[in-house]
Amino acid sequence: MRKLLSITLLTAALVLGLASLAAAGNPATISVTVTIQNLSVSATGPVAFGTVVAGTQSVSTSGSTLTNDGNGTETYSLSLTNPSGWTAKQAAPGVEEYALNAEFNSSAPTGASFTYASHALSTVSTAASGTKFAGDQNGLSVPVSGTRTLWFRFDAPSSTAVTSQQTVSVTVTASAG
Repeated sequence: MRKLLSITLLTAALVLGLASLAAAGNPATISVTVTIQNLSVSATGPVAFGTVVAGTQSVSTSGSTLTNDGNGTETYSLSLTNPSGWTAKQAAPGVEEYALNAEFNSSAPTGASFTYASHALSTVSTAASGTKFAGDQNGLSVPVSGTRTLWFRFDAPSSTAVTSQQTVSVTVTASAG
């Protein structure tokens, strides 16, 4: 009988202990948050060269200010769209060809600071780097609200039948990073 009483008390103690153990396991809540990255860049413009003589080079007198309007670090890529009658080159232009070079710089760069290998735009979107399109600034890892100034050098066709005003559209695309 004593053994039965001991087993009963031990069983009761275990049941009460497990019950209090189960009551101690209150639920925990974890808040999970997420923000969708917004890639956005704005640019000032237009940039006007005025009248340029065939076969010459001209640096823009004003730059376009690019601003990271997104919510994360951005790297810029640049491309252009050819106007009717002309084709962009990444070398000295010939007949009905032109070169448009772009450089990130805090102030107006000299014409000699542009090189075709590092600064010439094409119809293919090309990412900025520490050297590509770089002057004393670059389009790489631009912080939120950060600005960069983009300057241009236009290399006119060696000769052309097109003498009316032409518009070259430059597209700036932001990517993460």
